[in-house]
Amino acid sequence: MKPGVHSPGSTSAFGLVLIEAQAHGLPVAYSDLPGVREILGSTGVPYTPGDPRSLAEALDEMSRDHHHRKALTKAALNNARRYDITTTGRRLRELTLRVTS
Repeated sequence: MKPGVHSPGSTSAFGLVLIEAQAHGLPVAYSDLPGVREILGSTGVPYTPGDPRSLAEALDEMSRDHHHRKALTKAALNNARRYDITTTGRRLRELTLRVTS
């Protein structure tokens, strides 16, 4: 299983690519940015944006430890379910109803 990597050049604050990778059961290394950290937290391995050594350490961590990678895969699938289209649509509807009531 190959880990997914979120490019430090990406400006996606939400991390849709990361959620998509998680939905496929991939453990991810992600740029440690506030929005992405909020979405992924401990379900991925953060690295310091723009720091190749930090990225290398995150990837090494995932590749060396099979049990940790397996736990990340399970956490990734669970995290991705929080953002599926049905759940997201329901939450958006509920929020809209609260705001407009």
